[in-house]
Amino acid sequence: MESQSKNSIVPVMALLRLLILPLFLLAVGCSSGSSGSDDSTSSETVEGNSGSGGDTETGDDADDNGDTDTGTDTGTGSGQGTAPQELIANAFSGTSIGLSWQRDGVTYTIYRDGEKIAETNNSNYVDQGLSVNTEYSYSVTSGDLGNDGETVRVTAKTLVNNTNSGLSNGAVAAPILDRLVNISECKNVRSALNLLDGDLDTCLAAILELNNMAGHLEDMRAFAARVRSEQDPALVELGMRLFYSQSLSANGDVACASCHHAAIGCGGDNLSMPVGMNPLDPALVGPGRSDGINEVPIVPRNAQPICNVALWSSGLFWDNRVALTDRGLRTDSRDVSFNTEAAVGTGTLALMMAQAHFPVTNPAEMGDVTQFGYDGNTDSGNTDYREDIIAANLGRESWSALFSAAFGDDQITFSRIAQAIAAFEAVQLFIHNPFFDYVDGDLNALDSDEKRGAITFMSGNSGCTNCHAGAFFTTEGPRPANYPQIGIGTDENGSGADLGANGAGAFRPPTLLNVALTGPWGHSGQFATLRRNVEHYRDRAASVNQYYTNSEMCDLAQFQGLADCANKVAPNGPALSQAILAATGGDAGNNLSDAEIDLVVRFLETLTDPDAANVASNPVRALIPPRDGGPDGKQLDAKDGAGNEL
Repeated sequence: MESQSKNSIVPVMALLRLLILPLFLLAVGCSSGSSGSDDSTSSETVEGNSGSGGDTETGDDADDNGDTDTGTDTGTGSGQGTAPQELIANAFSGTSIGLSWQRDGVTYTIYRDGEKIAETNNSNYVDQGLSVNTEYSYSVTSGDLGNDGETVRVTAKTLVNNTNSGLSNGAVAAPILDRLVNISECKNVRSALNLLDGDLDTCLAAILELNNMAGHLEDMRAFAARVRSEQDPALVELGMRLFYSQSLSANGDVACASCHHAAIGCGGDNLSMPVGMNPLDPALVGPGRSDGINEVPIVPRNAQPICNVALWSSGLFWDNRVALTDRGLRTDSRDVSFNTEAAVGTGTLALMMAQAHFPVTNPAEMGDVTQFGYDGNTDSGNTDYREDIIAANLGRESWSALFSAAFGDDQITFSRIAQAIAAFEAVQLFIHNPFFDYVDGDLNALDSDEKRGAITFMSGNSGCTNCHAGAFFTTEGPRPANYPQIGIGTDENGSGADLGANGAGAFRPPTLLNVALTGPWGHSGQFATLRRNVEHYRDRAASVNQYYTNSEMCDLAQFQGLADCANKVAPNGPALSQAILAATGGDAGNNLSDAEIDLVVRFLETLTDPDAANVASNPVRALIPPRDGGPDGKQLDAKDGAGNEL
């Protein structure tokens, strides 16, 4: 889906999940809730039965001295002899590292570099006062440090400085470009294919410096650290339960996670176009999901991944229709804009909170307000529906404990629902990858072809960074991409046209972080492979012609085997696409060779976070609630098309 979108004691399972979630509040390097550091998992190794460190975060019970408060947990050690499960380590600043593991009531002892530093009944610990840019080794044990059945080990490295304000997300609006032939360190060659292996690192170093990649990466890590530091673990726990709750849909059969599941495509659904309302099997998420009626989904745009959504600073949705401007938050609804700013201002959660209002009132996605007698064409009608139906559908008997833990009382409003969902989305950060390891100085993190791909991508030859610049790999503002027009489109007249944000097919360039996981690619999932998506930019007019000549929309998994596929999926596609090309002069291209395109794809694959790619990793599993039905028995406990539990 394109959108996302009077008990005082939290239920036991909620507490368990809260403490599994990696959500440490940053304890040092902060000012007014903003981290003064950058953030990374640049060096993490886990031994024993724990998972690898990731870019999610855990709740922090540490006091100002870094010691863990054990007063709220009186574990007696009856479970001693069991190693901590799901141990995760993250560098949160230049002087602090956070550890987290699954709570099980056991007392654990923490060692740093072989020296005992703490003992706690809690499931997290923040080690502070460390040295900048230094690797530390930790052991967490329930008993004997030398017993692998009782001990898990992890290493993590502090960040390169502790001074970054974390206000820049690493995106670049106006990239600096230069062609290889003008770069002496690249031997003035015309293509990375002409470079000797021995010249690759020197050439790539020059291009990285030209693009200030290290600086932008540092900014993005600091931005991510600030986002993490601002999230309340109780609010995140509530948000996760809401995100997976089908109670937020009109028919009780769709959750946000129905199209944005953490175990699929970095928080997407791997479909060209999502299937929202009235699914044949509500539990089935991703390929195979269908409503049994519409052969072409009635949701017109591809479900963008949730991972790293908190890094966007300008706007959300493919057309940036929820946006932050110099005048504040801008949406299609004055009520949404006002209520969001009243709750969270224009800070970290504003975009995500505002965006979360719209899927529940979209008839194709989560609900048709008119079936309850509300006017979906008015602001007041949608607002009243959210409060009278959606918020009221969350029974206090089931949900009050979670709302009380998050907000201090059990009042349930849609504004609170949206704020909690935003907090949960904010912790889904996956920004560690081999390319960033290379930027950090590990010259062996990329092979020769991947380096050639990086050079090709970032040089002016390809023009890729015109839309995908900086460490966040996006300029954030809508650009004409000239993608083939398929699907039902957004044209109210039913032509199938989707002209995007500013008309003429302009859409927000997606971040390329984890892009290899997020197909099909395009605003309507037009391309079945990442390579074909890259190839489109060689000659967009020729690409569009090839697309329709070969009926490539019928190669998409969602439409394979569909009778009369081309006419059903893109009845007016050729004419609509040619009109867009004519309006944008879109016949231009970068003229990359097949070999150069292959290199760019190799490079893009290095932008994948290993934890995001591993659905069994601790950071991914921490974003999926236990399969217990949720607070009111309406939780999406999802499965894939083969029936496997997600």
